[in-house]
Amino acid sequence: MADIKTKINAWIEEYIGAGPIFLVDLQVTTGARRSLVTVLVDTMEGVTIEECALMSRKLGHHIEEQAWIEEAYNLEVSSPGLDFPLTHGWQFEKNAGRKVKVWLKEGDPVVGELQGHTADAIQVLTEKTVKHRVVVAKEPSWFPLQTVDKIKVQVSFQ
Repeated sequence: MADIKTKINAWIEEYIGAGPIFLVDLQVTTGARRSLVTVLVDTMEGVTIEECALMSRKLGHHIEEQAWIEEAYNLEVSSPGLDFPLTHGWQFEKNAGRKVKVWLKEGDPVVGELQGHTADAIQVLTEKTVKHRVVVAKEPSWFPLQTVDKIKVQVSFQ
């Protein structure tokens, strides 16, 4: 399956080129009855159903034409959704100003507003609690990506 994943990834990279669509994640798994190819894509403005459907049709056609997967398979092309961790620099740009939760490899998670990023770190305006009060002060903190386990946007329904 690794070889198939490499081929599909190369096709996707060629298909999307330099944007505006970005590949977020690609998974190829083998099931008991059929394989599953999951492609997550996004844009700075958000990917449309039409863009996903077009990519799905073209990729499906190419997989069939090249006979990359001989048995039955399912192909899913969609956006990553809000609960998918942020992993790419363009995702940090897209979500700047939004509330995020940062799970560190060591220590407690941090919540705050995503302010910026470099190639190897993110800046979060962290919420400080003083004397058991909720958010008394906010201060910018940099977190090296090598110390981060995952980062997710926090949805607010207020």
